[in-house]
Amino acid sequence: MGVLQRFERRLEGLVEGAFARAFGGVVQPVEVAAALQREAADKKVLVAQGRVLVPNQYVVELGKADCERLGEYDQALREELAAMVSEHAQEQGWSFVGPVAVKFEGVDDLKTGIFRVRSAVAAGSRPVSASEVPGNAPRLEIASGTETGRVLAVRKAVTVLGRGTEADIRLTDTGVSRSHAELHLDAGRVTLVDRQSTNGTTVNGRRIDSALLHDGDRIGLGASVLVFRQDG
Repeated sequence: MGVLQRFERRLEGLVEGAFARAFGGVVQPVEVAAALQREAADKKVLVAQGRVLVPNQYVVELGKADCERLGEYDQALREELAAMVSEHAQEQGWSFVGPVAVKFEGVDDLKTGIFRVRSAVAAGSRPVSASEVPGNAPRLEIASGTETGRVLAVRKAVTVLGRGTEADIRLTDTGVSRSHAELHLDAGRVTLVDRQSTNGTTVNGRRIDSALLHDGDRIGLGASVLVFRQDG
């Protein structure tokens, strides 16, 4: 099943067909999804070490009538579209510099049923290199997936890991739940807590509800592996 087909199937389970009513047979969500895929492909750039970078911020411009039809449902649809872009990028081996986000914008010059897409590359929680993180600071190294090699410092009291747009550390992995797990930082000690994720969380191959992390522990979320580092 392709990315667009999975996207359509997820929409079927949302709010009793609210999106079908919201769009009223005019602008269809799957048309927007396909346009976002094309935008990512058109704007991809080859950067260092063969990495392919694509935009992570997308704006869908709609006529005012279409924009108003979305109403209270636009947040859920934007999240599904962002997840779809992430899944498509993962399948293509593309990467981002920050979280993927999609928003809708009403404009005066578009008629009902017409839309256009613009995009940008915008850093969110900035990936850092190992040399930028103090030696004893807790951090995660992404050891598998499209973002292998990223190093992310753990600085907040609670850091959310997941696939959703609200996650502090966002993983473009379809096996990861939107809000999959949390890292709790207290007096320099870090505890990993599973947030009742669909596929569960493991530490060194063992499924956990919560676990105190030690240097070198391997965290499994979906198909992704992250190595916890806290030297000294």
